Amino acid sequence: MLLNPVFLPYGALVNAAFSPVATQLVSLHSLTLHNIEFVFFELSTTQLALKNTFLLGVLAATLGTLLALVIAYLTSRQAIAGYRVLGFLATAPVAIPGIVLGVGLFLAYTRPPFVLYGTLWILLIAFITISLPAAYQQLQSAIRTVHPELEDAGRILGATRLQALRHVTAPLLRSGVIATWCFIFVGVIRELSAAIMLFTSQTKVVSVLIFDLNESGDLGAIAVLGLMMLAITYAIVVLVNRIPGFGFGVRLRNH
Repeated sequence: MLLNPVFLPYGALVNAAFSPVATQLVSLHSLTLHNIEFVFFELSTTQLALKNTFLLGVLAATLGTLLALVIAYLTSRQAIAGYRVLGFLATAPVAIPGIVLGVGLFLAYTRPPFVLYGTLWILLIAFITISLPAAYQQLQSAIRTVHPELEDAGRILGATRLQALRHVTAPLLRSGVIATWCFIFVGVIRELSAAIMLFTSQTKVVSVLIFDLNESGDLGAIAVLGLMMLAITYAIVVLVNRIPGFGFGVRLRNH
């Protein structure tokens, strides 16, 4: 059952990456490294796209996780007035297609007072907005597993609210926070719908680079970039699951 959706596409990518003709089956005699050489040494935009993608992935995952954590805590504990509205706003972006969000951000940030078009900031805002609903739902579920009485017990023993959060709640949420960070990072490095509307020559990311190569029909180069993104994704997942106390509690899957 896994042959068609998993192994065949991956096998096709490997074959296209090392074959002179992407649609032909590679052999020992026809095997070539030309596609790899082209992507990493001849294609001038590869290094910039990789740098932008990794930077945006780390920033969006970190800031998005922190934002989702704060909102999830406030809504789960009903800590402020209007927590229902806050929860609604956190999940609202799920109803907006990424390409529509990209158009909205383009129109909003190409004029004063905030001119962000042409910078990585506008892409960062887009990626955080897209990933926020899922991150919020994940962390809200994690926070609900931590009973409020645990925090109350800490406060009865003399701890402040912040101390109770730091020493009681935070350690129990560790796995959920790490899983959410990884989930956002993996989603951001492959996001295309919003990026295609917001990128410039200096803010191009790998997903847009793959789209451009598809327009030119360079399937071999696309295969190389696809395998590289796949390797980065699995490397992050493996590293996260090797964190002590995490891998046995929460197993990440590459969606």
